[in-house]
Amino acid sequence: MLLKKQHKTRTSAEIIKRMLLWILAVLLLFFSSLDVWYFLRAVVVVLKAWFQPPVWDVLAEQSVGGRVLPHDIDMGHMNNARYLRECDFARFSLYTRNGVFKATRALGAGLVVGASTIRYRRALSLGEAFELRSRIVTWDEKSFFLEQRFVSRRDEVVSAVMLCRQNVLRSSPDKILQFLCKRKVERPEFPEDLQHWISFIAASSQSLKAENTSEEKSKKFVLRRKGRTDRTTRMLLWILAVLLLFFSSLDVWYFLRAVVVVLKAWFQPPVWDVLAEQSVEGRVLPHDIDYMGHMNNARYLRECDFARFAFYTRNGLFKAARALGGNMVVGASTIRYRRSLALGEAFELRSRIVAWDEKSFFLEQRFVSCRDGFISAVMLCRQNILRSSPDKILQFLCKRKVESPEFPEDLQHWISFIAASSQSLRAENTSEEKSK
Repeated sequence: MLLKKQHKTRTSAEIIKRMLLWILAVLLLFFSSLDVWYFLRAVVVVLKAWFQPPVWDVLAEQSVGGRVLPHDIDMGHMNNARYLRECDFARFSLYTRNGVFKATRALGAGLVVGASTIRYRRALSLGEAFELRSRIVTWDEKSFFLEQRFVSRRDEVVSAVMLCRQNVLRSSPDKILQFLCKRKVERPEFPEDLQHWISFIAASSQSLKAENTSEEKSKKFVLRRKGRTDRTTRMLLWILAVLLLFFSSLDVWYFLRAVVVVLKAWFQPPVWDVLAEQSVEGRVLPHDIDYMGHMNNARYLRECDFARFAFYTRNGLFKAARALGGNMVVGASTIRYRRSLALGEAFELRSRIVAWDEKSFFLEQRFVSCRDGFISAVMLCRQNILRSSPDKILQFLCKRKVESPEFPEDLQHWISFIAASSQSLRAENTSEEKSK
């Protein structure tokens, strides 16, 4: 009887261990191959907003709280792509509470991000609490234009400002607002900085259309099941538990891939022409997609990070910046989404330096579909140089002074937007200090 009881106890303990092993394995598979937190948090954000009091003023500013967690960081501060991800959640809450989501569904319409631009003013560090304030600034025949601000709760400094162009499909902003307000709503005036950004979008679109016209003319893990001893089962349980902890609390793939990208670029032939375009290949994987089944907005910026790592490694900019005691940080970025990249779709990411000024390099990065050569998205990035300058870095590399190419029209409009936005925020800070 005693032996039977011991045997039953052992058998049940083994079953529990095997069950735990399978549960941990499945969870690890999910967290390592899908952006689980994105989907879980999206559901929580919408449900929370659903049960909060509705906001009847569609143009009213709404705030959500946030904190920089371990899986948000790269170099000890919040990763560039994570800002766009937080903005996604804040917009879900905004549209749920002010009824835009409800009106969109009732009219059989859809909302997609057409373009976004973000200025990074001060990095948000690990554990830092912030408030994300979102509001509809204005709209045109096709899109809403939103402003989203990251305000540090430590000292109320605006750490980053994002503008988003939210395209309305199969309807229009006027129809949505008329459905909600039961009357025609007059649109507010376009602020100066927004006008500059819209001019940039128009110039960029025109430039790409011209390129497409000229191009058309010129061309045409296996799971193996094996018997394990009790000790091996325990080891596997610990390994899976540790891996699950890492994948659920840190962006493990970001750090692993960054190392692989730099090492791969290190062993590739150097690119002596600093202004030469470089390409890296990519594919949309399960952890890149959002609830619409295509590549999430924030993942485009993440891919651009890796492409720049390879770009700066091969053309020597990383090496030159380190030799001069300088550093490189992203000061601003803007991206236009022209056609979504679907799950499994292969693409080429082409990066090049367009021009530079006294403080920054300006890069263009294009997502080109390998299926038909269509430019799916275009990003401009302002890469600020700390404790040095682009001229010094290029002089160090080329052993002579290198003149910057002329600034294209679309880039000039974006720089004007950055200057106007900066001036506007400084004026706000001055008036706030006076009132305090």
